[in-house]
Amino acid sequence: MRFAVLLFALLPVVATGTSMTEAIPPHPRTVSLEAATPPRTASFALIIGVNRSHEPDQPALRFADDDAARYLDLFRMLGARTYLLARMDDNTRRLHPQAAAEALDPKHPELASSVKKLGEDIALARSRGVETVAYVVYAGHGNVRNGEGYVSLEDGPLTGQMLSSDVVGKLGADRVHLIVDACYSYFLAYSRGPGGQRRPLPAGFTRAVGLALADNVGLLLSTSSARESHEWEAFEAGVFNHEVRSGLFGAADADGDGQVSYREIAAFVERANAAIPNERFRPQLHARPPKDSELLVDLRPGMERRLEVDGTQGAHYLLEDANGVRLAEFHNAPGQSLSLLRPPPRGPVFLRRVGDEAQEYALPTAQDVVRLESLSAEAPRVASRGAAHASFQHIFTLPFGSDTVAGFEFRAPPPLTLTEVSDAGSLRKQLGWGALALGVASAGVGMWATLEARDIRSSVSPDLSQQEAAARNRRIRAYNTTSGVLYGLGGAAVLSGALLFLWPDTDTVPLATLSSDGAALGLTGAF
Repeated sequence: MRFAVLLFALLPVVATGTSMTEAIPPHPRTVSLEAATPPRTASFALIIGVNRSHEPDQPALRFADDDAARYLDLFRMLGARTYLLARMDDNTRRLHPQAAAEALDPKHPELASSVKKLGEDIALARSRGVETVAYVVYAGHGNVRNGEGYVSLEDGPLTGQMLSSDVVGKLGADRVHLIVDACYSYFLAYSRGPGGQRRPLPAGFTRAVGLALADNVGLLLSTSSARESHEWEAFEAGVFNHEVRSGLFGAADADGDGQVSYREIAAFVERANAAIPNERFRPQLHARPPKDSELLVDLRPGMERRLEVDGTQGAHYLLEDANGVRLAEFHNAPGQSLSLLRPPPRGPVFLRRVGDEAQEYALPTAQDVVRLESLSAEAPRVASRGAAHASFQHIFTLPFGSDTVAGFEFRAPPPLTLTEVSDAGSLRKQLGWGALALGVASAGVGMWATLEARDIRSSVSPDLSQQEAAARNRRIRAYNTTSGVLYGLGGAAVLSGALLFLWPDTDTVPLATLSSDGAALGLTGAF
């Protein structure tokens, strides 16, 4: 797996508070941002996006590379030294040229190299007495084999145990936050035991393993079991990742302290999806903070450039760049003020109020701190993109505020329907090849015995004694018997091998038919 190693942000040692000295008087909610001094912490991020799984039968995703590129931009805004592994498609390269320039292929060799370099960066920071926090972010495919969850790189699986030992363990950071959007990502940190059944998993049936047992590791995992709920064209991103990034832009900071906790991000994502009527399309989340802290991300290093939204302007908003890339989305409750990160001044950024498509707000590029109430609405750049998915239209329709966080409780994920990849198919194929090899060998030896019998028969002449003729006849019969047995064995072995290759991976169903022409008994399945 190749990991994109991007060493851009400084060793983010944030030892001083942000100045934020503008002509604009302090916003009531942001006084804490100005007064507080961020802790002496260095941040690092390892981001992986995989559209194409190593398993050829998995359908390709469209936006895992977009998610990876947007996470790169987000963590760079926060001063994190960031490494990126993703194979960008043409559209993503156009929208995110910096990410495209830095990204390495998402394969195991590049992953190992990036982890080594990132571990060296972290070790250097720790040697200087700086606390270190690392973010490991994955967007792509996931599955379960023999009770163990894994995600896909382009050249093979990355299991929960490999993530624990070969990635998290080798980084050596004081705290690690694992953010994963993939099918069955819950099973990267929790095991259900071996087996290949498809059935709902009852509560309490799983047990913590590896990542879930590490006190310094926090988990933010999408627990949805159906990939169809993960991507949406209107976002050009994964739904779960879009919601998480929106919260990390500052929309989930309900108490206004410039930090997002696990409780805040979990409540934010749950609230964003609460109005979706069909649970099938409602992204689920498992959040578990590290043992010693609920803090997920400190936004203060990036809050020198921010958008302030007063609580009197509570509504559903979209923050987009000039290319229409949706950077963040939020719906602040009445009375809930918030401060939102703003990208570096590389181009215009626009704020649009959902339901009021006739106007939008252009954020001044040169001004660091912008208040929404100071902006003038203008005509939108583009017309509406058309009707969105009926279920995902409900995302962010409910307002989010401090009351939402106060009423939130961490809980176990709902029962999951698990279709597990089993090793049975692989073992069956191995046995099939063995049976075919035995069949070919048996047929070969049988042919040799037939030829030997033929040679003996051709050597019989009328002048042989009766005793010698009888002996040769016994040898001929012995060779013929041997060849017959070997032909039968070979045929059975070849037939067995063919059946092992063709035997259905799905459940078989007994089949019986009865008619005036006769009866039949057999099995049916998907061959």
